Amino acid sequence: MNFIKAFKKFSDGIDKACIAAAVVMIGIMVIVTIAQIICREYFKALQWSEEVCRFLLVWATFIGASCVYKEGTHITITFLQDKFSPEKKKLIQIFVHIICLVAFVAVVYFGFKFALKQKQLAPSLRIPMKYMYFSVPLGFGLMSIHAVNEILQFIGQKGGNK
Repeated sequence: MNFIKAFKKFSDGIDKACIAAAVVMIGIMVIVTIAQIICREYFKALQWSEEVCRFLLVWATFIGASCVYKEGTHITITFLQDKFSPEKKKLIQIFVHIICLVAFVAVVYFGFKFALKQKQLAPSLRIPMKYMYFSVPLGFGLMSIHAVNEILQFIGQKGGNK
């Protein structure tokens, strides 16, 4: 039981850090976009701003997706599982999280393999594109942690409802 509580605390801490990181990334995107507008209007346009915003948007999306998974607010269709008793509903939810975990781990594995194969450089920033592609396995890795946490919470709880 202590392991379950410790893992929940770990998952919650990661979630808080991800929320903060996503907020910072979106804030930087806003600042860079405003700077681009001002520079385009009054000075010379920034050549790198669009690329920075695109990279930050992708990273914030995958990190943010882990936060949304943690909160359980992704779009779901629950009409079938709502017809079952709380005990069976709990088993179905555990099964769904296990399926998600398997998919997340597969994306982490293949995402890392794909990212490591990238040799090209970003056109404006001249940084390796593999850093852009690492957002996918990182985001799904974070979702994997949250999926394990959800499974443990269902297993460790008393009664049928979460």
